Amino acid sequence: MSVHAAPTLTTQTEPAAGIVPALIAANNAPQSSDPQTTAPVIEMATAAKPATDINDTLAAQLQPSNKALSAANQELLSRNAQLQRQVNDLQTQANVLVYESQGQLFLYGAFTVLLSLLVGIFISWLVFVRRERW
Repeated sequence: MSVHAAPTLTTQTEPAAGIVPALIAANNAPQSSDPQTTAPVIEMATAAKPATDINDTLAAQLQPSNKALSAANQELLSRNAQLQRQVNDLQTQANVLVYESQGQLFLYGAFTVLLSLLVGIFISWLVFVRRERW
């Protein structure tokens, strides 16, 4: 009586470097107790090249190209300039509002002084007119 495991199906867009393809092949191979069929799989696993080559690593495969980095950098620089212009516009608007409020307070103060002067003149006129009547 022999037991066979069901082969598993793994899909990859790119074969991985190093020992992984040999392990996938070993996993997809039918399991048997015959040592002659497992010997080539072990030889494939030991004969696989190490994954230390920089061009085969996952980081090297996912690293963006210089052209993509340059394009992203230009996009970020333009976005930064746009945001800087918005900040400058908002600072200008805030300064205008501050100066307007200061000007409005100055006008309120001037109006208060003028009104106080008029009330003072009126009160002094009333006092001098009543003295003359006595």
